[in-house]
Amino acid sequence: MAYINGSTFVFHCNDDPSIETYIYNLTFSYTDKSNESFVVATCVIMFVLAAVFFNLNLFSRVSDISAVLNPTVRLVLSTALSLFLPVMSYLFSEAKNAPMPGAGPNVRGSRPDLPPLARIILTWMLLVELLRKKVEAILATAGVQGSSSMISHVTSVLWLGNLVFFTLKEAGAKAMFGILWVICAAKLVQRVAITELGKRSFAYGKNPRLVSSYMAQMLREQKKDDLQHAATEGTERLTACKYVVMGEEKMVKEVGPQGYKLDLELAKLTSEDNGVVTIGKIWKQLGKVKEGSPSFKSVPRLKRLSLSFVLFKLLRRRFERLPALVPAAMTKEETDDCRDLIFKGLCKEEGDLGVALFQVINDEANFLSEYYNSVLPVMFASPYFFLVNYFVVPVVILSLCTMTVILCGNGNISFSFFSIEQDNKALSFGLITLTKCLWQNVLKSPPAFFSTIDISVTYLLFIAFIYEEVWEFIIFVLSNWFSVSLLCNYTAKPSWRNSPTIRGALRRISWVRNKLSDSNLIMCKQFSVLTFCWLSITLPAVPLPKQAKRLITERLMSSYGEDDGHVNPLSNGRSALLGGHQDSHLLQFCESGSVVEVILTWHIATSVLEMQHKLQKRSTSMPHHHKMVATILSKYCAYLVAFHPELLPDNQDGTKRVYKDMKKALKKTLGCWGYYLLADHGRYIKLVSSAQGLKGKATMTVVDKGIVLGNDLVERAKGGDEHIWELLAKLWVELVVYIAPSGSDEHEKGQEEMLVQGGELVTLLWALTTHTGITRPPVDISAVEIVEEGIQPSVSV
Repeated sequence: MAYINGSTFVFHCNDDPSIETYIYNLTFSYTDKSNESFVVATCVIMFVLAAVFFNLNLFSRVSDISAVLNPTVRLVLSTALSLFLPVMSYLFSEAKNAPMPGAGPNVRGSRPDLPPLARIILTWMLLVELLRKKVEAILATAGVQGSSSMISHVTSVLWLGNLVFFTLKEAGAKAMFGILWVICAAKLVQRVAITELGKRSFAYGKNPRLVSSYMAQMLREQKKDDLQHAATEGTERLTACKYVVMGEEKMVKEVGPQGYKLDLELAKLTSEDNGVVTIGKIWKQLGKVKEGSPSFKSVPRLKRLSLSFVLFKLLRRRFERLPALVPAAMTKEETDDCRDLIFKGLCKEEGDLGVALFQVINDEANFLSEYYNSVLPVMFASPYFFLVNYFVVPVVILSLCTMTVILCGNGNISFSFFSIEQDNKALSFGLITLTKCLWQNVLKSPPAFFSTIDISVTYLLFIAFIYEEVWEFIIFVLSNWFSVSLLCNYTAKPSWRNSPTIRGALRRISWVRNKLSDSNLIMCKQFSVLTFCWLSITLPAVPLPKQAKRLITERLMSSYGEDDGHVNPLSNGRSALLGGHQDSHLLQFCESGSVVEVILTWHIATSVLEMQHKLQKRSTSMPHHHKMVATILSKYCAYLVAFHPELLPDNQDGTKRVYKDMKKALKKTLGCWGYYLLADHGRYIKLVSSAQGLKGKATMTVVDKGIVLGNDLVERAKGGDEHIWELLAKLWVELVVYIAPSGSDEHEKGQEEMLVQGGELVTLLWALTTHTGITRPPVDISAVEIVEEGIQPSVSV
């Protein structure tokens, strides 16, 4: 960079010699050839980091009110920021010791307290430390990893305090940077206090053990009125539910060797205003809201949200790995009771079947994701925490900042505050004036250009910090956690129920939340094995239709006879084909010990039929709901096979092998050129034409069977395809439900890891089947034949 040399460029800023001198000193680092590499590197690195933070804080959350930051993004940023302080400390040292000019271009003077570039770097270090806390999860049960992160934060803050109070000499400079350091230290103490109190609280860190004790004792008590309890359905069943939403810590009498001894009388419906809130109490109170009142529209949403919160607390025990709960997190009595509550209670209420159920499970997944991945303290949301965290703490921080300023001026109050502007030239000249001067010379001087970037980086970091603080407040108020807390206080306290302000707050928060985030929206990634794709991030995603939710709910209810009294165990698609005699010959395509092979076979067949449907451009007076369900679930299952084999019940390595063999066979059928570049029309022609040579073939690959099956479906659809699409919709619902329940430890771990990240459709169903005790029947080993290449289905076509 030859242009960074001893430049003699003279800045002109409204004929103000003092500001021209300061600008000259500010840009001198970029005219000194001896340190050109490090100052330019500092400028570029910080500009990139500031841009990332600004984008992360602003654009990534415009349409999202979640407190969760993507775990991968959080890991990358946390790793980068852990290296930031050592690197910037070195650059700060270089800037501090760099040669400085005199008071002006032609006059030599005494060395100032700190060079302008060193002050800018110190400002960056303090602002990035404030933003660093916004990319690390707040976890009440963080353990060793959380302690390590906290020690790193403490070390960073102490080191920054050393730079501020032992490097700066001028009272005003020390006071200004001291304010930033006090905010850093106060935010750190605040986070430590929140985390430690959370770990020791019955409502958070110790909650899984307390919930286990409560559920065991409550279910034993409930057996006394089993006949009356089992006869209730719908709203009546939910009103009688004693699952605790909040306040279970108030029931603790003593701790024993087998858990906690609890006062269960506090959970009864007749016990009001005692702080213990159950599902039944909430349903009872919200049931009193009159139809037509302003609050009536938000009632169903609030009811379901409370149930989601309870299910989150029940499922959380599985993630905490409590010794007494491994391998099963729930007893049979609990899953039976929970199944009745969901299928006989929630699903029997008025409304579209399945919509309410998926809304509850989706909100439960959001609670889990925010609890383990939230970068904001939303899980502690309550009116008391809201008051302390956003009103009391800022007042305390302001008092500490004022005290710091006074101490930096040795107790002289007037001098302390006057020196802040006097000793910080950027403030005395005015930031806007300084920026305007640099912009006037940015095209005339390379040093002015880089100095403008330095100032812009500072602006971006400061704006990102202010935006993050404001956005944290908004997310906190609009969070489901705060809504549940307000709802529980509303239920437990008569004064709250009679308050128009509280009722209005609940209604408006629920309305805004629904406008910004639709909990009914469950997205399904779409992938076809007949197309080529490397990255899942490029795949389109479509919402799960209502018809699919209804069919999935009906299938789950029928697995225990909750729908029509007939028990219909889960299968790998066979149950969907047994309904009609004309479809029984298709059973051979489900005869495999590998569900992945079944998925790929039927996915290829469904894709062939879909291609034929597009080419024929069929039109019908009736909407193709079944076609939409079948194609969406087919492509979603193919996406799981290709990109998330850990979510499938088959062995992960076995799934990868089957998929790899399928791709080889597909390349052989389509050719290398056709596999990568051929359009849908050309693929369809090649696949259909290859079906003629498969007749009578002794051993078929997954692709061969998919082509034969697809050709058969195309032939049967010529007389009308409504029946075929209905059959496929039921089969894909059957397969999606079949792969959801827990299988091996590897499968269970994959589901849990995905669920805390927000979840997939299959992980939501995994959570639901875990609550209700729905399982897969054992694999029929007689349908599987072991051969040298692996496991192949013993069927003939």
